[in-house]
Amino acid sequence: MVQVSARAAKWLFLGTLVAVSLIPMAWLVVSAFKTTPELFRSAFSVPHHWSFDNFRAALDAEPLLTYFRNSVVVAACATTATIVISTMAAYALRHRFRLNGVARGFLMAGLLVPLTPFMTPIFYIIERLGLYNTVWGLALVYSAMMLPVGFLIIRTYMESIPEETLEAARIDGASFHGVFLRVIVPLAAPGLATAAIFLMISDWNELLFANLLTTSPAAQTLQVGVTTFLTGYASNYPEAFAATAMAMAPTILAYALLSNRVIDSMAASALK
Repeated sequence: MVQVSARAAKWLFLGTLVAVSLIPMAWLVVSAFKTTPELFRSAFSVPHHWSFDNFRAALDAEPLLTYFRNSVVVAACATTATIVISTMAAYALRHRFRLNGVARGFLMAGLLVPLTPFMTPIFYIIERLGLYNTVWGLALVYSAMMLPVGFLIIRTYMESIPEETLEAARIDGASFHGVFLRVIVPLAAPGLATAAIFLMISDWNELLFANLLTTSPAAQTLQVGVTTFLTGYASNYPEAFAATAMAMAPTILAYALLSNRVIDSMAASALK
């Protein structure tokens, strides 16, 4: 009886978390199919007529496809740079050297430092480098900003690789770089995939620095583009909801497609 009650409580708790997460998202998507009068008249009802007019209007009102392209470029470049640097750093810090602890502590300290106080220095550096209002400047900031997180995820997984495996590769004649490319990277692939998913979603959804470092639609990301539908002078909520739904779709799709691969690859690594 006690086990049944504990199991029911567990499922009730998990169901509540799922509902809290999914209900606002479902409401937003449903509201994207309503007209403005219908939304304000009955915010929680089902649309009387399901129409994609708000999605078409959102695409016509703002260059969302340009914003989408910019978000893809920024997220892809920033995630790739963070993964590459984090993987090399995690591998280097597996080896003993004089400043090993200092370097590791410096990288991990980035998780505790708030980024808001550094907005002005970051803006000044990006502007002086000539990267203001460019996707490359935004990608550079994102890659540096997410480096501690990427390092933590990859280092945690990489440390699970037995030292005996690396030693066997060295005995077979593999060099320092050969061990990294032929042993570490393949075995750490599930950890790299997990980090890539998390970093890509974080870079895609970031708004603060995207709004700070870009002013032109040619460089602005999709998250900044969505905010243009809600201003102090006029707000079109159904179109904003439609744009937000389109902005959420790629990250949800990417997670749905890649999460199973991460789980499968982790299981395969465990069997090996």
